[in-house]
Amino acid sequence: MIDTAHLDTLTQLLGRDTINQIRLEYIEDSHDKLAQLLQAWNTKNYSELRQISHSLKSASSNMAMLVFAKQCQQIEQSALQHNEQGLQAIIDTLPSLHTSSLQALKQYFSDFD
Repeated sequence: MIDTAHLDTLTQLLGRDTINQIRLEYIEDSHDKLAQLLQAWNTKNYSELRQISHSLKSASSNMAMLVFAKQCQQIEQSALQHNEQGLQAIIDTLPSLHTSSLQALKQYFSDFD
């Protein structure tokens, strides 16, 4: 679900406190972006879907949330093609995947305490 080796490297480079602060900012930002993405889906705004999913993909990759980032990448690609059926299947599972990915990230950081 998360790439712990990537997080280990970031922690070594930037320090635990810095990475944890980035994580906390990511959590807040990703919740906002996920809500925006779901709203864009409800209005079938494919351009906005593509932009938001791209942003979420990049930020999630940086936080080593590989599975979630991959789903965001698929949304980005499907939005480009207006593939409504492909999007529906991914978007239906995205909120729970986001939650479980954040839990895995939280567990990683709790191991420091």
